[in-house]
Amino acid sequence: MNWDHVKIYLTVAEEGSLSAAAPKLGISPPTIARHIARLEQALGVRLFDHRHDGYFATEQGKSLMEAAQKMDAAAQVFSRQAKTLGEVASGRVRVASGFWFSRFITEHLPDFRDQHPSIDIELITGHALADLDRGDADVSIRNMRPLGGDLVMRKLGEAPYAVYGSVQYVQENPAAKDERRYNQCDWIVGSSALEGLASQVWLRSKLGKEPMLRCSQTLQFLDATKANVGLTVLPAMVGDKEAMLERVSDPIFLDNSEVWLVIHEDLKKAPAVRAVINWLVPLFRDL
Repeated sequence: MNWDHVKIYLTVAEEGSLSAAAPKLGISPPTIARHIARLEQALGVRLFDHRHDGYFATEQGKSLMEAAQKMDAAAQVFSRQAKTLGEVASGRVRVASGFWFSRFITEHLPDFRDQHPSIDIELITGHALADLDRGDADVSIRNMRPLGGDLVMRKLGEAPYAVYGSVQYVQENPAAKDERRYNQCDWIVGSSALEGLASQVWLRSKLGKEPMLRCSQTLQFLDATKANVGLTVLPAMVGDKEAMLERVSDPIFLDNSEVWLVIHEDLKKAPAVRAVINWLVPLFRDL
């Protein structure tokens, strides 16, 4: 039996649809469907009911969940321990983070490649926290301290936010520089997909008018602000570096302003992971 097929079955069963499982597996929904069909053919049972609103495990499929989860846990332990056996820092290291942290890391990757040409970095970008027990990533940069699990964590510093507008917009709208901004200025906010972000929760508590623009991607906040659409909230590590932008507020320290580096305890002696950590720690301290 192909372990990859079992992993795909487990992910689909947990996520409830092919489209939700695809980003976690790194393959397309049609490819996932083909793998599931092959597994069902090999087992001689139907694992899922295929409905218009998702994939739902049949009774036979549900009966295999616990065994598949144990296989997955054992595979993750095997993979983590294997990474500690080598003496040379080489191979792939998967680093998970939110969009802005991923962007920051990308800007400095050439320096890392010069130091460690044998290590490949895979950036896993998203708002959801990576599950290190399940092997979603080797290293996680997150803006909240993890609770529980066999994890090793290190606080890297803080990454406050601030309100920004383009230099032109601020010149044309003097209210941007004081508390009048929340009632008189145009605003760029997140759409429903981003409304749970701490920065957006904070901003909604301040606004006294409907926003000018709602965005489904965080990069659009930056692009729209530079295009003179209005004001927005950005991490200071991003906004302060943009020559076209002007900061118009004091630093905003939110519940998620802390920056944490997290790895699974099993990986703390893995040479390639250690090399990445030793590079990331001073990098983030200079935020």
